[in-house]
Amino acid sequence: MRIARVAVEVEPIHLDRPFDYLVPDDVEVVAGQRVQVAFAGRSVRGLVLETTDTSEVPTARLRPLKRTLGAHVWVRPDELELLRWAAERFGAPLADVVRHALPARTVDVERRAADAGWYPPGAARRATSDPPPPQDEIAAAWSVYGEQGQRLLAAIGGGQGSFVWRPLPGEDVAARIAELAQHCLATDRDVLLLVPDPDSPVADAVVAAAGDLAVDLRGGPSPRVTYRRWLEARCGVARVVVGERGAAWMPLDRLGLAVVFDEANPAYKERRSPRHHARDVVLERARRAGAVGLAIGTVPSAVAWRLLRERRVAAVTPSRDAERRARPDVQVDTGEGEPRARLTRASLRALRDAVRADAYGVVLASRRGEGRALVCAVCGERTACPRCASSLALHGVAVACVGCGWQAPRVPACAACGDRRVVPLAAGAVRLGSELSRTFEVPVAVLEGYGQPAPPPPAVLVMTRGSVLDQPPGPVGAVVLPDLDGSLRRPSLDAAEDTLRLAMAVAAWTVHGRRRTTPGVVVAQTREPDHPAIGALVAWDPGAFWRAEVQVRAPLRFPPLAHAVRLDFAIDPTPLLGGITQALPAGDAVLGPVPSDGRWQLLLKVDDRPETLAALRPLREEWSAANLDVRLDVDPVDAW
Repeated sequence: MRIARVAVEVEPIHLDRPFDYLVPDDVEVVAGQRVQVAFAGRSVRGLVLETTDTSEVPTARLRPLKRTLGAHVWVRPDELELLRWAAERFGAPLADVVRHALPARTVDVERRAADAGWYPPGAARRATSDPPPPQDEIAAAWSVYGEQGQRLLAAIGGGQGSFVWRPLPGEDVAARIAELAQHCLATDRDVLLLVPDPDSPVADAVVAAAGDLAVDLRGGPSPRVTYRRWLEARCGVARVVVGERGAAWMPLDRLGLAVVFDEANPAYKERRSPRHHARDVVLERARRAGAVGLAIGTVPSAVAWRLLRERRVAAVTPSRDAERRARPDVQVDTGEGEPRARLTRASLRALRDAVRADAYGVVLASRRGEGRALVCAVCGERTACPRCASSLALHGVAVACVGCGWQAPRVPACAACGDRRVVPLAAGAVRLGSELSRTFEVPVAVLEGYGQPAPPPPAVLVMTRGSVLDQPPGPVGAVVLPDLDGSLRRPSLDAAEDTLRLAMAVAAWTVHGRRRTTPGVVVAQTREPDHPAIGALVAWDPGAFWRAEVQVRAPLRFPPLAHAVRLDFAIDPTPLLGGITQALPAGDAVLGPVPSDGRWQLLLKVDDRPETLAALRPLREEWSAANLDVRLDVDPVDAW
């Protein structure tokens, strides 16, 4: 007998195991091929994990493979091990990882590629004839990053290593990454670049530098185009892959450099199973390939900070003197003594000065214009949960904490003035734009998403996080951050570092290029000037933020001091709590259940993530077999 052991692409975790199928005499199949099989009365895809001549299943019960999907091997042995690692790391069925990693097949794409002479894999590999950038110019550009910067350059020239790079304020990051990509290509090694949004100037620069060696997956191309680009990378015709989080799995024969730009951006977190984070996949992939893994960001995520503390990645940072000289001018404005308004007098003055200088004035609105964060209508003091200090949300006359679930029948008295009247802290972008258009004579543009062009300066730009790109649209004379307090208290585990990351990204626009003789000003409106994130923004010191933040999180056992695992149930899991608590390793803590959008959620705080996932596995299989809808998220972004 010839037996193919197949990972069948079905969802339930209690079916997360290989199934044996007979290989017909007229079919040639090897490990790593994708196949069509019959499963539970329907035809589904599967990935061949291995071939053998024995099976524990009686021969009479074995079903034959229907057919192979393409003549090529979809997943090579080292890639299969990465898929298995991801399934274990994120507590997901292997089938879910396979579905994310592999595109849908289009036979016509294979036919056209064969006619062009570059399919199947091995038929052709495109070599680059471009010389590397001048080494003296690269060395000069990276000299500000000291010994670790030179170590990074040496690794890209033919070595390996994992790095976290914090660019100097105003650095031309797009040019630096394009140089690194060319340097890597010149050594006959391939490049992978992940960006969080489709309009990334960094990605544009790399694609332009690589020319026809690059495939660009940004914006979610059609399945047909995606499969063609996947085949180009599989066959070695493409040497550079650029895309968003889905590109983390794209095959490259000789990976030399894998870059995750803005590594802490929540857009890299997959919301569907396996709910992986693309940064983790790319760094692990580079490590296994003997390549350079490079995560880039001004404010490291909790995961990156933990890796830095454990010395599993090396920090590439400018000297503190250089950083102080280059940092933006950040002014903290508490609005004390002023009537409550969306923008303080200092903010309006900064915007007016910017447009008078024929530049942009930028206002960063809250992410969705949400009004869940409440402040006192009289004095502006933020209304905070007495248990965890998160923001409170109104439910009629009652209030509830969006962080830990604490509830009260009515709004608590203001800690500063005793009044119980509250109003939303943040206005949405459209409302802010409408208010500003009555104040300024120049155009006021509201940019709420990707791909929205800005009017030429002078103008006021009201932006949400989705419109904040790698580089400013032009000269920026002022940046106003009016909603920091609400953002800092969002009900997410990464609220503080994410707010600081976004604030620093926009603030850096005022010094972009480091060529302006009169850089702009940044006005940070806050009622909490002593918050570690505010202090780090002013000093331009993310390390100081994390040193202070870990002290706050230590008693709470929140990341990066512990791992978080979230369980999301379709029903109230209270009757299941006893079994869950009993199964978990000693020391694991359970918060909840908390209702959220028609579902119920538990948050687990754990020290040994693999041990906890292994302890939960029998319960999850039991729930799955009973058709109970339970979703697991390792290292979630949102608490609830």
